[in-house]
Amino acid sequence: MVKEVISSKDNTRIKNYRKLHTAKGRRKSDQFLIEGVHLVEEAVNYNQPVDTIIIEDGFKHDLNIEKFKTLYVSPDVMKSLSTLETPPGIAAVMNQKSPGKLDFNRVLLLENIQDPGNLGTLIRTADAFGFKTVLITPESADPYNPKVLRSAQGSHFHLNILQRSAAEAAETFKGIKIGTSLNDAVYIDDFNKPDGDLMLVLGNEGQGLTDETLNLMDINAKIAMPGSSESLNVAIAGAIMMHHFKS
Repeated sequence: MVKEVISSKDNTRIKNYRKLHTAKGRRKSDQFLIEGVHLVEEAVNYNQPVDTIIIEDGFKHDLNIEKFKTLYVSPDVMKSLSTLETPPGIAAVMNQKSPGKLDFNRVLLLENIQDPGNLGTLIRTADAFGFKTVLITPESADPYNPKVLRSAQGSHFHLNILQRSAAEAAETFKGIKIGTSLNDAVYIDDFNKPDGDLMLVLGNEGQGLTDETLNLMDINAKIAMPGSSESLNVAIAGAIMMHHFKS
């Protein structure tokens, strides 16, 4: 059987896949695009809803993908699909998965996180420290932005990631809600880690949490910083907090 290789960037399927570079295209199709061996391998190993695996003609790999629909493309077509300067040779179109059973033991709520790198790092760190449910406000960066996916390194496939308004998420959560603030807050080392379900809430890189969200918290916490810096990057602060409050 002759292997078909798509060599036209104007092919209808290819043009539709390129729409996944935009948040609008991802929302309309309920799909997103991942790139590289590691992310494709994570998707396959964690039984994620892979729609199509796209392989550059001649690309060598040892992934077990026989059961998946595959599409072979020329280097020029792969370059048109890739968001990277050097295309990795393999990508996959993913269907958005339905949420599984939500784990409320450790929940991370992210309000208005704008930088895709920060968002991806926070998702990856949540995965590392047992925060199995991540809630992201609609005003934040798109969690399926290519930069977010690369920063998270496959952690999207290990967690439940949902969009919620901060007020809705906080008001419906039954456990202890811990906000982050530099003002009117207690140092994390000065109180015992609460028992039971816990929600950690992190805010915008420049403005922090909104006053409305801070008022919904049970505790507002901060990190002791004996050095001269006045603040930490939100991803670094989030990592310290998540490690402190890990399950």
